[in-house]
Amino acid sequence: MYKGVYLASMGMLADITKLDTLSNNISNAETIGYKADNLAFKTYLEKRLHSFKPMPQEKKVEIKDIGKFEQAVILDEVKTDFSQGNIEHTENMLDFAIDGSGFFVVEKNGEKLYTRAGNFKISSDGFLVTSEGYYVLDKNDQRIKVSDKSDLINNIKVVDLDNPRKIGYTYYKGQEIEKENFRILQGYVEKSNVNIVKEMVKMIEANRHYEVLSKAVTVHDELLNKSINSAGNLK
Repeated sequence: MYKGVYLASMGMLADITKLDTLSNNISNAETIGYKADNLAFKTYLEKRLHSFKPMPQEKKVEIKDIGKFEQAVILDEVKTDFSQGNIEHTENMLDFAIDGSGFFVVEKNGEKLYTRAGNFKISSDGFLVTSEGYYVLDKNDQRIKVSDKSDLINNIKVVDLDNPRKIGYTYYKGQEIEKENFRILQGYVEKSNVNIVKEMVKMIEANRHYEVLSKAVTVHDELLNKSINSAGNLK
């Protein structure tokens, strides 16, 4: 019975992780440049199932492998969906969107970060910065001083990344890969690629699964209490 409680509890923990991730995706459905996270789970405590058929005349038992039984799952990896979100026309000359793959390069306290969020602005000292105030870098990894908004598109650096890792909501780290052919759209931004309907369906499924497992834990706990009380009455 302890085993049943343990396995159900592991399933509930997996559902909680799913719900947290789905909630984060939904809450960032309107965040410019946001990429949805998906969870990858792997089986844990996997066992093989066998059938046993007695064969008295031959004085042996026939054993057949009938498959495997996955007793529980654990979180293996958080994967980011890098598919492109919808491109929205804003007419703001400080808004930029990358058509296709690639990332803008920005500087935060001397450290390089990468983003798809191109809703930039001009800082108090005249430089092109992100909405958080990080400096946007040019093709020579220098901060961009804004003198002519119409000429910005030729200066902004765009790179690909090897093994990008999400930092926060819209920023990434990774190894730069030079990108020669790309197109930047000025006066546009890339919206989040979150599909709210699909995420809501997944959330409902996770909630229902959590409730089922919660009831299973309750049932196992009641059976365990009955077993303990029955054992006590035998004395």
